[in-house]
Amino acid sequence: MEGRLEILLQDLAHRFTRDDVPKIRDALITLRKIMEIPVSYLNPASGYHPVVIFKKRFGRVIKEVPVSVLDLKILNRYNMPGWRREVEFWLDNDVVIRENLYGMKALLIGDPRGLNRLSDVIRRLIQYMTFRPMNLVLFYNTIYMDYGGGRYIQLLLRGNDLEVRLIRMKLSEASKYLGKAIEYMDSAFGNKNIDFYKLLFAHASETYSSFDWFFHRYIYPRLNPEQREFLEEMQDYRNFLRLLYDYINRLNKDRIGDEVGIRVIRRANPKRPLEIGIAFTNRGIDVRRYANTVQISFMV
Repeated sequence: MEGRLEILLQDLAHRFTRDDVPKIRDALITLRKIMEIPVSYLNPASGYHPVVIFKKRFGRVIKEVPVSVLDLKILNRYNMPGWRREVEFWLDNDVVIRENLYGMKALLIGDPRGLNRLSDVIRRLIQYMTFRPMNLVLFYNTIYMDYGGGRYIQLLLRGNDLEVRLIRMKLSEASKYLGKAIEYMDSAFGNKNIDFYKLLFAHASETYSSFDWFFHRYIYPRLNPEQREFLEEMQDYRNFLRLLYDYINRLNKDRIGDEVGIRVIRRANPKRPLEIGIAFTNRGIDVRRYANTVQISFMV
């Protein structure tokens, strides 16, 4: 690899300038490391060839050179892979940063303004996490958190949008690792994906105080008048919430589907049960009048 890298750097020095060589070397070594992350955008196991396009402005002219991250060679129209994943690296602007965050190794690559904003997000996440990852990589707008054994939590950040993906990791594990960082993500981002809301539900079922917060933020405001009337008729509303939490706490979080169905039967009126369907979607949490499948059923 070293020999091929040196030959490639000599070729690129003629395409750009010798002053650019240290930055190109740093970028290539970093992109190779990102390529080796099993779930990364550049990993060749996806069937796509990873390609970096180095770009630089020379006055009004933009010089660009495509390079294979996998083979470490300059590409042209004759040897350009048909199936490829491309990333642009601007030599005038983009940077590679290696730093130690709270005792954890972090690798950051991308545009400085974007990295500054997302670095603040990462610092907040780390402060709130219960267990920190072994390594963390910020690749433009994607965060890869490595917990060892091929287990990753991946966060894709686009403006005010957040997309969570768990790789070889159970929902209960991710909830335990992230801890209060889940509540921070909930407040810091507007639009989240379905996996985030499942993670939020798993976190909310850990303690009664978390469940109480979750219920009044996401469930109670979305109840229809009939459901709300049912709850308000309870003699002791708080005792009911505690009972509901006890059942939810015993659920197998790793088997949560796209909905959690609840049925509550009152002894005083058993023919009129309350049903609540807590549905997780890419638009948020929906509360439905009837559950498709009831996982929790009890009498009050």
